[in-house]
Amino acid sequence: MTGLLAAGRRQRTAQTRGRNGAESRGEITVFLSMCILCVAALLCVMAESVRLAGSRYYFQVTVGGALDSLFSRYHRDLWEQYRVLGLPWGSRQSAEDRLQFYMGKYLETENWYPMRLESVEITESTALTDQGGDFLAQEILDYMKFGVWGYLDITPESGGQLMRDIREAVRAGGLTDAYREQAGEVQRLERAVEKIAACVKRQEEAAAEIAAGLAGDDVREFRKSAASFRKEANRMDRLVKNYEKQAERLKERLGDTRRLITEAGEDWQEDRAELFREQMNPYDAYTDADGVRRQEILKQLSESDENLKRLDRTEELVEEAEDAWRERREAARQEGMDGHPDKDLEDGLSLAAAAECWSGYLRSGMELEYGRGDKEKQALLDRVKELAQNGLLELVLPEGTEVSSGEIAVGTLPSHHAAGESTQTRGPAERVLIHEYCGHFFTNAVSEEKKPVQYEMEYLLYGNGRDRDNLRDTMTQLLMLRQGLNLICLLSDPARRDEARGLAAVVAGATGLAPLTEVMACFIMCVWAMGEAVMDLRTLYAGGRVPLWKGSGDWKLSLEGLLDMGRETARPAPETEGRGYPYETYLKLMLFLTERRQLQLRMLDLMELNIKRLDGGFAMDGCVYRMGITGKASGKHVFFCLPFVEAVTGKAASYPLEAPALRAY
Repeated sequence: MTGLLAAGRRQRTAQTRGRNGAESRGEITVFLSMCILCVAALLCVMAESVRLAGSRYYFQVTVGGALDSLFSRYHRDLWEQYRVLGLPWGSRQSAEDRLQFYMGKYLETENWYPMRLESVEITESTALTDQGGDFLAQEILDYMKFGVWGYLDITPESGGQLMRDIREAVRAGGLTDAYREQAGEVQRLERAVEKIAACVKRQEEAAAEIAAGLAGDDVREFRKSAASFRKEANRMDRLVKNYEKQAERLKERLGDTRRLITEAGEDWQEDRAELFREQMNPYDAYTDADGVRRQEILKQLSESDENLKRLDRTEELVEEAEDAWRERREAARQEGMDGHPDKDLEDGLSLAAAAECWSGYLRSGMELEYGRGDKEKQALLDRVKELAQNGLLELVLPEGTEVSSGEIAVGTLPSHHAAGESTQTRGPAERVLIHEYCGHFFTNAVSEEKKPVQYEMEYLLYGNGRDRDNLRDTMTQLLMLRQGLNLICLLSDPARRDEARGLAAVVAGATGLAPLTEVMACFIMCVWAMGEAVMDLRTLYAGGRVPLWKGSGDWKLSLEGLLDMGRETARPAPETEGRGYPYETYLKLMLFLTERRQLQLRMLDLMELNIKRLDGGFAMDGCVYRMGITGKASGKHVFFCLPFVEAVTGKAASYPLEAPALRAY
């Protein structure tokens, strides 16, 4: 019994233990399930977080790729002709529609980044014509810096020195004109003095004839001579006023020239400013000497006035003598004396009192000095000056050259309606690259390639609507540049300066004021520099080369050749062989004188003009250089969409995406 009870207790104990074990194992299963659920949710959250970062990046790639695809639609003709990239985008709406199309290709792909595009907005667009054409210049620089060039006429390293040379040459060319003009004022002043001297001489001759007539009691001769004297004496006031006017004009011209020298300032190199100031010394000496001469002229004017008063008194005495004689004659007739009516009235007439009065006449005793040189050579030099100032096209272009009649409707082009000012600063090296680009892609007056508007580089310089006007203005500026360089060479060459002085002594004459010879020497050097510049232009337009700075062996025109140019003899054929720069390179150098914004916009003008011949609707202000966009989309959660994860995180099924992008050529 006891054994049975013990066995039953053991059995119940075992059953109880079995039940307890089963209950323990069930509790562990629920706990582990909960742990696994939390771990799974954590993994899903981590996976979704990673996927969210990837989706944002993917959407950024989508926006950027769409913009890249849009920018691949650059205008092909613009690139092929000018190596410039520009996006012809038409309108904002059409561009946004195309961007949505490109982005749709990305979003249609089945991947871990499901999303729906909501909008694309263009936030920024910059045309090639904006900011004064700075973006065009940047594209040109990028192309020139990374392009393959075997040879450049002007190296970027030499740009700074060449820019200083050109600016100095233009300053010197302006002074050449100033020296020549003030020398012309000197010549006009000398002619005024010559007229005064001739008037004084005629007064002296008439005064002598008056004295002879009075001494011979010849009333007719007296009156004839008195009329001549009065006429010349009355002219003195006008002649002196004209002389003073010319003297003042010369003074003003000298002041203007000094201001030009001062304004040149830092454009002068080395000691050349002093070289040009020295050319003013002969003029100062001339005006000082003329100051003494001017006092003599004014003294002569006052003496002429006094002599006119004396002549008035003398004429009164002659009339009194005539009246007295008539009274005596009438009295004699009344007394029955024969008056011999057929005899001259002067018979028996005495003009002694009048002669005594006239004997106080103030004789000048003055020999006015003025240039009495070789008038023919002076006229030839003046003729050279006129030739260069008038009809320059016919003078320098090769015979048979037909000037282009091309015209540009400039009012419709970017240079006349582009907005914004240039904000970039370009150094000489960068400007050299831009100028080299112009020479490579644009035609000029000596280019072999022919276009309806031929003188494109000349248009870049001056922007006129007609080819002919641009060519004329370019020639005028090139003539000034070359004559400035030539004058510097002349002033620096003692041998040629002596030649000029020799001719000046002949032209001015030895009887004039001493400083006049030096003034004429300066004038001759200026005309010589101009004549040589004409020869330079003839060489350049014939396809030859001219060095920027000439040596002794590069000079083409002698002084005798200069006079022959004034005679308009047959022009010698221009030399096409030699060292130096060709015409195109001179145009590149002259572009240093063009304001940067104007140059950039005029390049845009020519590009638009030429592309329009292929694409009638093309416009440079419709070509985008840079664009910024913002894309917005709605992304769909992947791992958050599981019910147990959504219950744990509380996240919605979608989320917003936004990505910007900016591209420029």
